[in-house]
Amino acid sequence: MPTDVLSPDAVARIARLKGRIPEGFQPREWVVRTPAGEHPVPPAVQALLAVVWPSWQRLATDDEFGWEVHLPSHCEVEAGLVEEETPRAWYAIGWDEGQWYLVVDLADTDGDFRVHRVDHEGGDRVGTGRRLSTLLAELRPVGDHFDFPDAGAEADSPPSAREPAVDAHTLVHADPDELLPLLDHVTSAEGRLAADVYRTSADRHRRGDAVTRRQLLAMDAARLGAGDLARAVAAVPVAGAPADTWTVEWATGARLDPQVRARFDVGGRQVTAVVQGRPVLVTLSGYTLYVHDLVTGAVVVEADLKSKVHQEFQALAVTEADGRWIAVTGAECMGACHGYGDDDGCGGRCGGLVERWNLADGTPVGDPLTGSLGSVKAVAVARVAGEQVVVGGGGDRTLRMWDLRTGAPLGDPIAERPDIDEPGAIRAIAVGEAAGRPIAITGAEDGAGLVWDLESGGTLGAALTTDDPDRVDAWISSAAVGCLDGRPTVVTSGDDEVRLWDPLTGEQVGDVLTDDHGDVNGKSALAELDGRSVVVTARHGVVSVWDPRDRRVVRGPVSLFADSGGSVDSLTTAVVAGRPVALVGTYRHTFVVDLDVASTTLQGPRRGHTEKIRDMAAGETDSGAYLVTGGEDGTARVWDLADGTELCAALDGHRVRVNVAATRLGDRPAAVTTDGEKLRVWDPSTGELTRTVAAKRRGDGHELMSVSATEHGGRAIGLTAGYDGRVLAWDLEKGAPAGLPPLTGHPDYIRAALPMTVDGRGVVAVNDHDAVRIWDLESGGTTRILRHEREVDRLAVVASSARPLVITACHDALHVWDPATGEHLGSVDTGDTIRAMSAAEIDGRPLVATGGYKRTVRLWDAATCEQVGSTLTVPEETGALALTPGGRLAVAFGADIALLSRGVADGGA
Repeated sequence: MPTDVLSPDAVARIARLKGRIPEGFQPREWVVRTPAGEHPVPPAVQALLAVVWPSWQRLATDDEFGWEVHLPSHCEVEAGLVEEETPRAWYAIGWDEGQWYLVVDLADTDGDFRVHRVDHEGGDRVGTGRRLSTLLAELRPVGDHFDFPDAGAEADSPPSAREPAVDAHTLVHADPDELLPLLDHVTSAEGRLAADVYRTSADRHRRGDAVTRRQLLAMDAARLGAGDLARAVAAVPVAGAPADTWTVEWATGARLDPQVRARFDVGGRQVTAVVQGRPVLVTLSGYTLYVHDLVTGAVVVEADLKSKVHQEFQALAVTEADGRWIAVTGAECMGACHGYGDDDGCGGRCGGLVERWNLADGTPVGDPLTGSLGSVKAVAVARVAGEQVVVGGGGDRTLRMWDLRTGAPLGDPIAERPDIDEPGAIRAIAVGEAAGRPIAITGAEDGAGLVWDLESGGTLGAALTTDDPDRVDAWISSAAVGCLDGRPTVVTSGDDEVRLWDPLTGEQVGDVLTDDHGDVNGKSALAELDGRSVVVTARHGVVSVWDPRDRRVVRGPVSLFADSGGSVDSLTTAVVAGRPVALVGTYRHTFVVDLDVASTTLQGPRRGHTEKIRDMAAGETDSGAYLVTGGEDGTARVWDLADGTELCAALDGHRVRVNVAATRLGDRPAAVTTDGEKLRVWDPSTGELTRTVAAKRRGDGHELMSVSATEHGGRAIGLTAGYDGRVLAWDLEKGAPAGLPPLTGHPDYIRAALPMTVDGRGVVAVNDHDAVRIWDLESGGTTRILRHEREVDRLAVVASSARPLVITACHDALHVWDPATGEHLGSVDTGDTIRAMSAAEIDGRPLVATGGYKRTVRLWDAATCEQVGSTLTVPEETGALALTPGGRLAVAFGADIALLSRGVADGGA
């Protein structure tokens, strides 16, 4: 695309809309008639008029009107179309469905020229107009076609043609959309390990450049135990970029599993389909409709529905009708939806909405389906008497049906469970066939399921329920219909059990499927594995595959990443490259799990935390340096910095997330942990618990939020910051209060209290919302107050004997303070919301490490407020950081840790 005539912003907007300028385009001598006389057409305007869109695509305004826009569509402009005293060189470059011309002044030769919208009847005055790039940003592509990326070699080509190279250079530089589909054809053990490494953070590095990909691949190789591959990847040169200043020494892969083929950063209501021969995942996340190509992982549709509806989506189904793919949604109306009368919306009168959308572009198809369901919690599409029918259920406890094509209601609403007075709302609908008849299975909040004959509107058999008194409060949140050994079978879940049923009799088939991963929001689905029907369950981040005949787990369990968001919102299955997969959706993410993997490529045993790491501290034993980490799994762990091995068993016994510190008791190393109530002191070499302090006492209210440690007056002192706004000091050797005055007067909870020495006296820097207070540890008096303009999110100190420093983080800004004078020494915008921070003096240089919301880690010189070395990208959001002895950096992300060292490029060791 000729970027020398169009602005980079305009070029990018055209590419986003899938437009192109024909190869070989060159501006020509072109003069047209205008109200100001004949005028040449500028090169930028000629370039726009040469743009070609895909034949299947149209353009529309991305607003509530969705007007079709014809651009380019050019013609001369007659005098009088624009009301003005002195005519200008107007020329029309397009028009929209609202009967407005899009005109430009040919005297505007800018590469991002202004476009004006004037009424076709003329007589309009024009304002300043909009830049071309702005106009293009307000458009979206519409059409019935899905633009899938190239999936690589054809399936019927010989294996040698399909198997890709997976050397380090290819992994770093290949186009992810081209390489990912080919990884299923890798056959060697070394190649399969490289493929697993590549897939681990593909959702991150596919959107980044080669430098980002190199960093993530090196780290993921270390997480999967492939040290040689990690080093090879890190050594791959990238044109125009310096060698990476970070080297991964070791990393943990506590919850990594190669069966997790991919992860998408969306979650919500989800279904799968095969569109144009490609398996896809359709997700309704908030107000956005996504279609992911499961072969490449690419997003092929991203449509914002918010401008068209004012409702909370709660249900989703997809189907193909008359050659077009349709998404059907169910929602709770928020009182401002359109299509039910006046322009001000329904005022909540409709209760709930069922709507149809073009899956390819997110445009509405017809009017909303009429008939209140209250809050629509479940929808499905069935075939009844040869016609496609929308089936919906929700808060009014009835089942309703509509003709998919016409939107006409079919029959009267069917009352859910007419045999009881207070049936629960319908939360799940699955459709299928039994005994040659179309059926729907509904699951309700009262814990019972019903099987409906969609042709007659009556029920088949008895309700799918048990007489178990322990299940009176259970509800059914998912249901699936399939075939087991030639017989129709229904699988339901919603409490901590999965049950199979005969839909014709209503009888339960065999015992329940249950394990120790109970989750009230657990889901179940049916799939086929090795030619046999299996049940897939996803509960509390754990995926298992069951043989329903003997209630045995035959694949898994597969643990998802530590930041999966807890409960499972959706579960569906698909077949990708001939392999069955499960799609597990949580609030924030979707995981693609390979169900046909009996073995793993993980190198060595898994180790580490099972939930997020939230705190870290570095210390030293007689044999070397160590790292102690505290996690949300209620454990602390101690790591040998030399090789990443655990020095002892997990330090357990904590009730909730653990905060940590490292210190010494005389000549012995000590790790200190808290869990909100108790202060525990451990020997980091052996894992022996040596002291326990009941820091939160009956009636005292000092619930611990953080812990730090220092030496004061020849004693090892632990400092606890509490939710009660106090900082208390404890003698770690005696396991008792240290006799120092409490630091009080803070209005609310304290996030951190960090000790340091200033002018020869022991002080404590305390995070106090929009200020940091410096307290004298011996007297309990305030020496300085470092006031900020906004809340202080993170606090760190550089305990330098030459010049101690206090470092604060406010959102994305880093501030440096002198605690002796209270002087603000400098600040820097880090470019990312700071979620973790650590500071230390390394080789006489005050350094600060920051970890951001965008999964970046940066190192800063606190003396100059300048960045040191390159930015590091990590696989997950940073939970904790620790600058360790020798200048190495420990980074905690999710449940894992990576230890990195700096190269000579930035002056590191």
